[in-house]
Amino acid sequence: MQQADQVAGTTAESVQGKKGEKMILDSFLRAAESEGVLPFGGEVRRDGRITESWEQTPGKRYPVYSAAKSFTSTAVGFAVDEGKMKPEDPLEKFFSAELDRVDQTSGDLWRSVTIRRLLTMTVPGLPFRPSGEDWLLDCFSKRIDAERGAAFSYSNLPAYLAGVAVERSVGENTAAYLERKLFSEMGIPTPPMQYCPKGHFYGATGMELTPDELGALGQLYLNHGLWDGQRILSESWCREAVRRQVENREGGYGYFFWVRPDGGFTIRGKWGQRCYVFPEQQTVVSWVSHLPETERCERQEQLFQEAAQEAGLM
Repeated sequence: MQQADQVAGTTAESVQGKKGEKMILDSFLRAAESEGVLPFGGEVRRDGRITESWEQTPGKRYPVYSAAKSFTSTAVGFAVDEGKMKPEDPLEKFFSAELDRVDQTSGDLWRSVTIRRLLTMTVPGLPFRPSGEDWLLDCFSKRIDAERGAAFSYSNLPAYLAGVAVERSVGENTAAYLERKLFSEMGIPTPPMQYCPKGHFYGATGMELTPDELGALGQLYLNHGLWDGQRILSESWCREAVRRQVENREGGYGYFFWVRPDGGFTIRGKWGQRCYVFPEQQTVVSWVSHLPETERCERQEQLFQEAAQEAGLM
């Protein structure tokens, strides 16, 4: 297996870890390589320190797709901490002008939808992604399936709307807000991010990160909002965001975080971007890939889960 020096000065093959500690990443990467589903890189953090890391191209960033949604959740958390918005706020508070411009039936259905319902993906009846030149009007022109109530229904629209709501509550583009409140505080150079045609932060996808940067967000939530001993996000938000707010077939969903049956939580992007957090074991495992074929992507995750089970994490 190709080796590459890391930020932490370790590789998947060279690091020893604590006595008796299972080599999770090494086991996972060897299995993934043998089956042709090797990620671009991965990292393991135990008790806040990097114990295993490996990258094909050190420092290279890759698209993380829907993992960006967990960063949007974090932006909402900052705004809530500042008293600028609340999960219970209705969308009418932020989008009254747009709601007045769409069909009355659609607009009326959207007015009472709360930020919490966006964060928990409980706005059924939406297409997967926004389109056109004005994504806000496109979103609000879509008629919510009111008969299904607050049922879990995955879409990019809620994350986009949550990000724009943050922008309007704090008076700053959400990407710039994340740069000031999150990335600069964690020592992460501003990552590439995507915007809608009107210039709003997309919030659902379009971000590029290294395995280390993806893992850092998982570590922040494992630390309940502390980074290098300094609080940058409230403990209450960190606990609520990764708590099971709604049930789904995968186990559960928090505020743009996936909640697992084993008590941990995951940041997920399509095609093999993952950050698994194991609170009881104080462990974070992150990796990035590009596996468009569903079967290969699922097999890669299965190989990780087998390695995690062997290591006593699952």
